Amino acid sequence: MKQIYLLLLLAFTTQIKAETSPINVADLNFKIAAMSNHHLAYGFAEGDKIRISYSEERGKKLKNFEIIQYKASKIYSDFNVVAINEKIVTIKKTGIYIFKFENTSLARRICNFKIDRIPASEDLVSFNTTVKERTLTDTTYTVRQEQFVIRESFKVKDIHTNQHFFVNSGSNAMFKGGKSRVSLAFNLPKNTVKWYYSVSSFRDNSLVESTKSQIDLVSDLSKLVDSTGSLGFAIDQLANPPGADYCDVYLLDQTNMAAFLKKAAFRHFSIGTRENIIGANVEVGSKFNEQMYLGIKNPDSMHGINVLISVAAIVLEQEIGYRKVREPHVKYTKELYLED
Repeated sequence: MKQIYLLLLLAFTTQIKAETSPINVADLNFKIAAMSNHHLAYGFAEGDKIRISYSEERGKKLKNFEIIQYKASKIYSDFNVVAINEKIVTIKKTGIYIFKFENTSLARRICNFKIDRIPASEDLVSFNTTVKERTLTDTTYTVRQEQFVIRESFKVKDIHTNQHFFVNSGSNAMFKGGKSRVSLAFNLPKNTVKWYYSVSSFRDNSLVESTKSQIDLVSDLSKLVDSTGSLGFAIDQLANPPGADYCDVYLLDQTNMAAFLKKAAFRHFSIGTRENIIGANVEVGSKFNEQMYLGIKNPDSMHGINVLISVAAIVLEQEIGYRKVREPHVKYTKELYLED
């Protein structure tokens, strides 16, 4: 009977020893900068008793010390702390606990801090108190409408067709009236990628109607666009318009058109200007958003001329569709956790 009693006493003593032997968790020295906080995080098991010791190297006060259960409430706090001597706090729930040191002074604090844990039972001795951090992602979606091109094609748009101008010679304009310079205004359509004009010039007025029947700039351009499906054709693939006498054609903006008509100094766009031509097709790749002008001048001082001008533009036409697009929005958050 005595032996049984001794064995029971030995087992009980061993259990008490396992429950009460302190395990060091942290023994640290650290500095807290002026007007700042310092945080430490450790994990503890339910029933753990933690023994806390704190001191400041020069005996300076710490404004606040707290123990906060992670994502929960505060379990302990102390104010105007100079030292904590083996304070015992019982852990009621397994989890992560944050130790917060708050320094509101304009001077730094040099701290000594120690934590021991006393497990509630022997099987909790190996409990891992290390706290780690991981990044969590939370993805939500919004739906928006997106515009897209279903199909696109090039189309030829008529701007002017065979506009007839009689342009007098300089001497006749001076003595008999009439104008030796005229202009033709035009605006390019939206989405113009290229535009063209054709010129036919001749003295004989009787040729005007017959020449008109030979010139169809829109039709000729449309055939080339349709046959290639692109703009990869050369301008010399257009039939050259007839002509017999010279004229000058200048590409002008509004300011220089006015100067041109007044026979004052003017500037022109060389890309769309042709001098001393009798019949020609002119390709212009530049786009103009404002109203533009073709200024027509008769370089002959003795004879008037008849000029036919046609203008056409190639525009990019698009069929637009709409579709719903799910757009992800990822939110990243950091989380503390305990390893099993």
